[in-house]
Amino acid sequence: MQKTISLKIFSIYVLTMIVLSCSKSDQAKLPQIAVNIPANAQLMQSLKNRIDEFSARNAIKIKLIPFSGQEKLYAMIAAGSPPDIFYTNSVVRDRLAAEGHLVDLWQLARGDTFVSQVLPEFMARGASIDSGWYQFCDWTYTYGVYFNKQLFKKYNIPLPDSAWTWETMVDRAKKLTRDLNDNGRIDQYGIYIARHFVSALEQMNGAVYPPNALLFSLPPQAIEAQQAYLDLMFEEKVMPELGYAQAQGMQGAQMLNTGRVAMIVEAVPNLDLIKSINVDWDVAPLPKMGDHPPRYFRSASGGLSISATCDNPQAAWEVIKWLVTESEYNTPNPVLKNSDFVSGYENANPELKHKNFRQVWELSVKFDGGDNRDFVRYSSWTSTTILEQINPRLDLIYAGKRPLTYLTDATNEINQKVISELKSMLKNTSLKPIFREKIRAELDAIENSLP
Repeated sequence: MQKTISLKIFSIYVLTMIVLSCSKSDQAKLPQIAVNIPANAQLMQSLKNRIDEFSARNAIKIKLIPFSGQEKLYAMIAAGSPPDIFYTNSVVRDRLAAEGHLVDLWQLARGDTFVSQVLPEFMARGASIDSGWYQFCDWTYTYGVYFNKQLFKKYNIPLPDSAWTWETMVDRAKKLTRDLNDNGRIDQYGIYIARHFVSALEQMNGAVYPPNALLFSLPPQAIEAQQAYLDLMFEEKVMPELGYAQAQGMQGAQMLNTGRVAMIVEAVPNLDLIKSINVDWDVAPLPKMGDHPPRYFRSASGGLSISATCDNPQAAWEVIKWLVTESEYNTPNPVLKNSDFVSGYENANPELKHKNFRQVWELSVKFDGGDNRDFVRYSSWTSTTILEQINPRLDLIYAGKRPLTYLTDATNEINQKVISELKSMLKNTSLKPIFREKIRAELDAIENSLP
């Protein structure tokens, strides 16, 4: 009898080991997708907690790799071992696509009903000049003016709202700028706008740029907005000079929390900022400028791309869909048609229900001005050359050491350098023929238009 029981136990053990062995063998056969995305430690852990659920449902394993940045990505590609999915901005996307390093998402997405859920403008923003879709734009944001309500109430100054103008903003900033110790030095400034937000002021002032422009230009409306920005520091003196602010090392939340600045321009939404503010605050849209209809900034660069070396691109496509629809990565997601982004974001962050977050967001949707940042407004093939030339000039201009004409007078010099670099690029045999043909056609067009 004892012998029979022992035999049964042994048989059960053997069967269990066989099942476990088969299970491990099956797991080993599952495609594994290496994902390299910008996420902090908390978000990475949240994603890890959901991976098993995804894998069980889709028979796909996911390996999360901490975000490594552009240079490390290039090194991994050169070594032939890039992640299967990784983050790209528009410049990186186009360069890698032209060299054959990215999968055209249309090869995976045709016939997939999921595509109908994506807002068309975000698919367009992920396309390159050969009409290939190389980047899934997985997020967008706008800009707003965050302000310390306590300071406005202290001086009986009306709060910013959707109707305010640049002149109104400057007037209120003057009233908020104070020498609190009567020592001849300003202790409290009205506003702070970091230099990378200036392009949003240009479009609010009516500046329009052709998409993917090959050459540098600064239209009159942009010059006017740039001068208005400089006047905040050097004429009105309602904003700390950039060099001083950088030397102090203060971030946006610190400026508001310490009362050193009453208003700052920042991204909306910006959870890191919101969670760091410990004063009574709210947010307003950017002020209107002149008689121009509002054109609020909406980001249009950045998203997820699939490596051409990926062994199972279809599995990678399924992972991208999961990331933007179910996982904690950028959900609820504003690039999806049926996503109630504002309500979802407010439910996840209840404090926003009592702020003007909804108003700022909905205005940006209604009056979408697009993305006017330098590395987006210019062609991926020329933006680096342009920025290398204009940034040193802007450094001196924003420091008050040169007038704006120091930049505008250099337009022809800058563009001659751009044309020279483009001609050199066309000799790069690693670029796919279709890309070289498109770049050549654009170059011929601008050369024919020059005097």
